[in-house]
Parts: sequence; C-alpha cells; structure tokens
Amino acid sequence: MELARIRLENFRSYSNREFCFEPKGSLIIGPNGCGKTNLLEAIAYCGIGKSIRFHHDEDLLLFDASFFRVCSEFVSDTDNPLHVALSFSAAKKLLKLDELPIRQLSRLFDVVKVIYCAPEDLLLVSGAPRFRRQYFDLAIAQLYPQYIPVLRNYLHVVEQRNAMLKRSYQKEEKRSWDIRFAESLKEVWDYRHRYLELVNGAFEGQFTTIFPQAAAIRINYQPTLKLAMDCSVEDIHRHLQDIEAREKQWQRSLVGAHLDDYEFRFRGRAMKLFASQGQRRISVIILKLIQARLIESVTGIKPILLFDDIFAELDSYHAVSIRDCIDSRYQVFIASPKEDICKIWQGYQALNLNEAASEA
Repeated sequence: MELARIRLENFRSYSNREFCFEPKGSLIIGPNGCGKTNLLEAIAYCGIGKSIRFHHDEDLLLFDASFFRVCSEFVSDTDNPLHVALSFSAAKKLLKLDELPIRQLSRLFDVVKVIYCAPEDLLLVSGAPRFRRQYFDLAIAQLYPQYIPVLRNYLHVVEQRNAMLKRSYQKEEKRSWDIRFAESLKEVWDYRHRYLELVNGAFEGQFTTIFPQAAAIRINYQPTLKLAMDCSVEDIHRHLQDIEAREKQWQRSLVGAHLDDYEFRFRGRAMKLFASQGQRRISVIILKLIQARLIESVTGIKPILLFDDIFAELDSYHAVSIRDCIDSRYQVFIASPKEDICKIWQGYQALNLNEAASEA
C-alpha cells in the first residue's frame, strides 16, 4: 500500500495544504515547529481514525477553527485506488471510503495499515503499563481487525461489572457477570497470546544478521490474574470467586486484561532495569519492523512506515541497517530536522517544509 497524496484542512498547524508523494516515500525535512510531526500524525490518522499520539480530536483543530478534514488517496498493492476522508466538526467524526460514508471507524483497519515510530516509543520498555497495552492492542487490531469488537465487548463487561460492585447485588447477578467477564477475558487473552507467539518467534528468526541481539529479546505477558493464558473459563471464574471479598471492598475488578502488562526482556533480564538506552531503542525499532512483516504476511497488505525523528539518536551503522531491512519493501516517511538524512536514504523524495511554506 502506498500514499499518493494527502490534503489537510485546519489540521493541527495546516490551514489548507496538499502533499503528493512518490511510491518509495519521502524525507520530510525542516526545523522543529515547522509541522513535520503534524504531517506524519495526519497520515497515521488515515490509518487508525484517531491521533496516534493520543490527542483528542478537539486538540487536532487549527487554532480557532471549527472543523478539520483530512483527505488521502492510497494505491493498494494491486494498483487499485482508495480514497479515505476523515472530518471532524461539532464533536462528530465522519469517515468516507471512496466517497461512501462508513459508520464503523474500525473499517479503516481492514484497508489501511500504518506503523508510527517516534522517540517516545522508549515508553514501551520503561513507561507505564497503559502505553504497552495501547500499543499491543493497536498492533493486534491491525493484524486481526476482529479483535476490535472482542476488546470492546470485554471493556463493556468490565464497566458493567464495576458498576455492580459499587452497589448491592444478588448472588446470581454476580455469577452472571463473572461468567461474562471470564468468557470475554479468555477471548482477549487468546488474541494477545497468539500475537506474542508470532512476535517472539520473529525475534528469534528475523533481523539477527543485522541485529544479532534480536535473538536475545523476548516479550513476556504479565497477567494480573495469576493463571496461564491457556487456562479455561472455569479456572477464571473460580479465581473471581476467591477474590470476591477484595473486589467488593475496592468496588472494582482487580484483575483482567485492562490491567495486565507486558515485559521486555533481554538475555533473560528485564530491559527496563538492565538494558542501555541504545539497546531499548533498537529493540523497539525491531519490534516495529516485525509488526510490519506480520501485517504483510497475515493480511497481504504492505504497511506504510512513519519514522518521526528517530535516527538522530542512532549511529550511522544502525541507521543503515534499518534502511537495509526495509530495502524499498515499504513506503517510508522520515521526519528529520537535518538534511544529512538524505545521505543514508538516497533516492528518496526530499520535502523541505520550510521551502514549501515559503512557496505556499
């Protein structure tokens, strides 16, 4: 999949701009504050229907604007065009695919695949658990779009079960919600377990010629409910009965996928504690490259890769290694304040936002 053009209206710092791109991608160059990240965010918005940087839609509006619109033209791997238009106005969002209004925003996950890489990705290793859950839930949804309703159903059950725990309830009502919780949790676990098996297998078998340390990386799942992920619904239900008094005291679900965590390990040790900054950075980049290969192999769609100023922290050897891994396999957009990025990514269209702004 390739992005051919994108038009932004009142999106972040852009009042009305259109960009055209080559099949290989583009090097987006300019000083801080010129709109590089905003452009990448707009491209990512066309793939997931919300800010990849966790902004609210209201925060994406140009100052004093009442609406924004992002219109993009993609070319599929079979050369079929796809037009994606997303607009936001009066607290409502509208998605159109090839001019047809689409009620379900999750439909985007079936047709557009975008992977965003940024300096804050280090939070996947050392940040709060919610960053890891958000990343992996998105990655799983890109691979298996049917995961989206499964996760939504689970979160709805958690919300309703928490509401029950805040008031008086009958034994049978508690049993009913416990069973629904156990069943929906098991479904979420099945998807997360399946995805981690693929990722950990790829760490062992891919990119080791360029990144020898990749084979020593593993991501472990850390459930709050101390059961194996291949346990039965009955096992989960029994555990909920054991902790009923504690949950009633705290008036909320104390275990489950909404609280679980992932741990990056390197040579058997927690990367959060023992890995260097460079090892964490390379590990996360490898994870994103694995994500791209999995999307391509499972869905048949080649994702678009967005690199937001991550090469400033890498030495030239690793920057070249990443380029060699991609090897024109995917369309790539790289934002950087330095023009020397062109020396590594030779043959890519260079878009200087300072020059483009002066011509606009």
